[in-house]
Amino acid sequence: MSNFGDLIQEYYVDKFRQNAQLRKEKLSRLKTPEDVYAYIAELRQKIKKAYSFPEEKCPLNVQHCGTIKGDGYRLEKLIYYSRPDFPVTANLYVPDNAIPGKTPALIHVLGHALNGKASKEYQTVGISFCRKGYMVLMPDPIGQGERFSFPDLPGFQNVREHNLLNRRLLSIGDNVGAWRIWDAIRGVDLLLEREETDPERVGVTGNSGGGTMTTLLNAVEPRLKVAAPNCYITSWLRLVENELPVDGEQIVPGFAADGGEMADLLILKAPNPLLIMGEKDDFFDIRGTRESYEDVKKIYTILGYPERVRLYVGGLDHGYQYGARRAAYGFFNEFFNVDSDDTEPEVQTRTHEDIACIPEYNITKLPGAITADQAVRTKVREYAAKRPARSKEEIKRLLAETLKLEIPSQAPTYRQLRPKYGTELHDSRFGIETEPNLITTLHLLNAASYMHLPSGKSAELYIPHQKSVEEMKERSPKADTLRFGFDYRGVGESNPNGCDQGAWVEAEAFFGLYRRDYHYDAMARLLGFSVLGKRTEDVIKAILLLKEAGIEEITLTASGIGMYPAILAALFSPVKVKTAFENRCRTFLESSLNGTDNLPQSMTPFNILGITDFDELQYFVEE
Repeated sequence: MSNFGDLIQEYYVDKFRQNAQLRKEKLSRLKTPEDVYAYIAELRQKIKKAYSFPEEKCPLNVQHCGTIKGDGYRLEKLIYYSRPDFPVTANLYVPDNAIPGKTPALIHVLGHALNGKASKEYQTVGISFCRKGYMVLMPDPIGQGERFSFPDLPGFQNVREHNLLNRRLLSIGDNVGAWRIWDAIRGVDLLLEREETDPERVGVTGNSGGGTMTTLLNAVEPRLKVAAPNCYITSWLRLVENELPVDGEQIVPGFAADGGEMADLLILKAPNPLLIMGEKDDFFDIRGTRESYEDVKKIYTILGYPERVRLYVGGLDHGYQYGARRAAYGFFNEFFNVDSDDTEPEVQTRTHEDIACIPEYNITKLPGAITADQAVRTKVREYAAKRPARSKEEIKRLLAETLKLEIPSQAPTYRQLRPKYGTELHDSRFGIETEPNLITTLHLLNAASYMHLPSGKSAELYIPHQKSVEEMKERSPKADTLRFGFDYRGVGESNPNGCDQGAWVEAEAFFGLYRRDYHYDAMARLLGFSVLGKRTEDVIKAILLLKEAGIEEITLTASGIGMYPAILAALFSPVKVKTAFENRCRTFLESSLNGTDNLPQSMTPFNILGITDFDELQYFVEE
């Protein structure tokens, strides 16, 4: 039996390869500085669409929580507020020889270390830069260090907290990347409010997830003059080829559409000095790192500044390794005109408890503070409450736009597959080509085996939670009704095998916050389309196929997450179907208010709570 799930992987590889070819053609047409600046202007419009930031900045309300004297520097323990009542815990390293208005400053955005700014590796970077004369701000990311929303739930921290928040924010037209960037923008504000800071010498560096944030912050923040991302830059094509899931903040919505690539996030700030760093044994494919560097180097060369972009490749694995750190010290020294070398004398790092800003280093212990979970919950509730009443037709129009729906009008091609024989019911199988080279399976459970699609007066089309055949066997059959189950893309026989990142049980592999279904949804959002929209089109094509085969009356049923594409298919299908849903659909408002809800990101339409909710849609299809 073919493993149709493997086709999902190749489907995305093909899309990103087509994108790469389109982009290659675009870059080949850039010949003059005017061409480049026009290209950069297009990229700026793209990233402007990707992120929505607060219209106004709240007061930083910087709180000083203590100072530690170090060798040649002092460490200030600070809390600042990036949003009202939303604190960011941070350490600021200030050199003893800091001169008002003349001290270069860095924001060191951190990677996915659970202990955040207390990471020994990241402390080493901050202390070493500080000893060379830089002021260095190191804020804790959301879900790390002292900023856990769920301090007693280790499975929902760090990357998983980011991804949980991202799915909920998507429902209101927002994303966690914007929140992470905004925290860092306010960190730049803090640096520029310090009397020591030279505003013409402010830069950014970071490793891994911090390499991501270095890239994104640098792309949107004009006050940054030099950037050095480490162990992040590759290409999205390489990521999808290698089945490497990305984190919530690494999804730049729609940026990969029409030929966009990771290197374009760097080109946005050309010709500002840029150091791209990576390691040969990193899981961020070093081939993509080199390819991105060549693309950026071409742009800088056209602009007349080839010397301002550099590449460092170390021979180790993922991390801000010693060689990369030395490369960064030398690069910033050169372009910030700092009279120091690239050596790294031994540093004395401190414990998490020593450098913490809050007792028990837990944001929930800070009076009046709200966590990211609480902030998002409040925003979701307020956003949904402001949604205006709309007609059914207006809701359908807006839904079609956000789902990028292309309503099919003709039945698709299908394959007659080998049946699965059982003791009571046979599983007759049909492979539906819902898109070129993408197969979903339609199952007919019946006492007799069919090698053709039979006609009949009535049929049930069941849309499953995970596996249509297994779930249908648990359901009571209806007399004189053909019983079909449809495994839409990503479930049942088209459930991909890859992206597991370990030996996980099947349910975790699908519903996990960093697994296969999440991964392919992330890639779709980069490309600017909706997985749920495509699943809805799949179901409509199955309906059209049954109608073409001669089924007079089709009743749509569903369970679990299958309810979402089923309701949408019933709403948009050009063929009228009946519905017989046994349960009410879980609403997106309910899901988004529950901080640890396991609704897959792939089933979350962008800005759904600004348009409607699924209880209203279920009412529409059942009225």
